Amino acid sequence: MSRDELEIDHETLRAISASPDEPLTGKAATQERILAAATELFLTRGYENTTIAHVAEHAEVSRATVFWHFSDKESLFRECFNRLCEPFRQSLSRDMSSLPPEKRLREQVELYQSFIARHRADVDGFLRWATEHTSFRDWLVRTLYDLHHRFGGALTETLAEIVPREIDPHAVAMGVLMMLDGNLLLSYFDGAPRVAEQRQASIQAVLDMIPRRVPGRH
Repeated sequence: MSRDELEIDHETLRAISASPDEPLTGKAATQERILAAATELFLTRGYENTTIAHVAEHAEVSRATVFWHFSDKESLFRECFNRLCEPFRQSLSRDMSSLPPEKRLREQVELYQSFIARHRADVDGFLRWATEHTSFRDWLVRTLYDLHHRFGGALTETLAEIVPREIDPHAVAMGVLMMLDGNLLLSYFDGAPRVAEQRQASIQAVLDMIPRRVPGRH
């Protein structure tokens, strides 16, 4: 593994997980500044029209410093998207076992929807540029499938505590996940508030229709 890959693995995760009361220092602060600058430029200028020189100038560092942290523009682009997704990954890793299963299920669905709502423009921008460049497509699919797998696993664990034992919780979880994905896809074609409210009501209705285990019955 190269030095820049090692720096990304450790320094970026430290930068992302730092609390507002824990200011970044050293390499972590520099790398975070580079990632923030690059993210803004990729979203406003596009991938092709953003150069390492632009990023260095915007981050107020030298080109050599950018290359010390990231081997090339492609790796920088990938890490910017990973940085955007990291809060979602961290939320999925959060221990929610103390919550009652029903509340946990609602919070997991809210986690998906609130992340999309907060980061919609950024996610759209990165997906657009990634799908337009063949070199990014395989990586993009792997990244999105990883998030899908993690979220689907979390839903499965929760639903295993809710549905009757004769029902496959994984199958139900995949159904819920496809419903959320479908809502996201449809929002690109019709984002009218009234229609969005109707789709949201449908999601809640489907969640209510999930079979529940009868207390005391095995």
